[in-house]
Amino acid sequence: MKTYGKVHVETAVDAESFAALMGTLSLQPPVLIKPNWGTVECYTESQVLDWALSSIPGDKLVIESHGWARNEETLLGTDPGRLTKANLRRGERWFLGYSHTDEVLRKHGVEYLNLTEEIWAGRAADPARVRQVVEEKFEPLQDDELYTKVPARLFELRGGTLLSLSKFKVVFQPLGVSFSIKNLFGLIPGPSRSKYHGKAHARLDQSIVDINKVYRSLFAVKGVVEAVQSAGTLEKEGQRTQVHPGRQIAFASADTVSLDAFAAVIGGRSPDGVGHLRCAAQTFGPWDPQACAEAVHSGIKIV
Repeated sequence: MKTYGKVHVETAVDAESFAALMGTLSLQPPVLIKPNWGTVECYTESQVLDWALSSIPGDKLVIESHGWARNEETLLGTDPGRLTKANLRRGERWFLGYSHTDEVLRKHGVEYLNLTEEIWAGRAADPARVRQVVEEKFEPLQDDELYTKVPARLFELRGGTLLSLSKFKVVFQPLGVSFSIKNLFGLIPGPSRSKYHGKAHARLDQSIVDINKVYRSLFAVKGVVEAVQSAGTLEKEGQRTQVHPGRQIAFASADTVSLDAFAAVIGGRSPDGVGHLRCAAQTFGPWDPQACAEAVHSGIKIV
């Protein structure tokens, strides 16, 4: 393992080295793990989740929300149908089996909590309490509705750690990259999050930062960006993600701004050119310039 400023890097990941990488994060239970299940084409594989759960001591909970592209139809390029509750639930059951994630969860005896289902069932935290906690640390959110989207179960677990277990994806502009900070956008229960994008994605950067504000107010947020078995690129909006073979590489940091900036440089993006990263740096503190400078000369290549 090598360290670049605040970012720890493993370029020959196996179960043992992944556990060592996770050890650098000093995760304090309860630990919430947010995998990257946004699309069935390029997602956190069951082996990576298995390694993560094996290396995290104490109480753990895997969390995610429903998504429109996590189903067999999307994989086959056919019409998944309307985003009804029945179709979303059917797609999720298929995905958990297809990806073997259900086996990993059973192996570790770890619960998976779907945030969308919690909100649908009316099990949301008191938005006034959520607002109070968030605004004690940060400026108000751009959309008050986000204060109503935190499951009561997660609010009650506040004080632990939230691990953003994200996939290495370089994507179209203006988004630019999709790493640990963007991964938390999936904690907006959805399944459609188009209103948080806004017209021509005008609201997206702030929406990404706002959901990070919410969960940084409740938990110590730390991150992993991995390209162990796969990595993704998406050059144009509306296209399918191009999946690249993994390079057995993973990055980790307790500072997700520095983590994502480092990964952006590895992916050929300037952090200054990634809107949500600039916004995050202004809100949570600047990225580590030493790590970014060293990334240029690291020789690490993923896609």
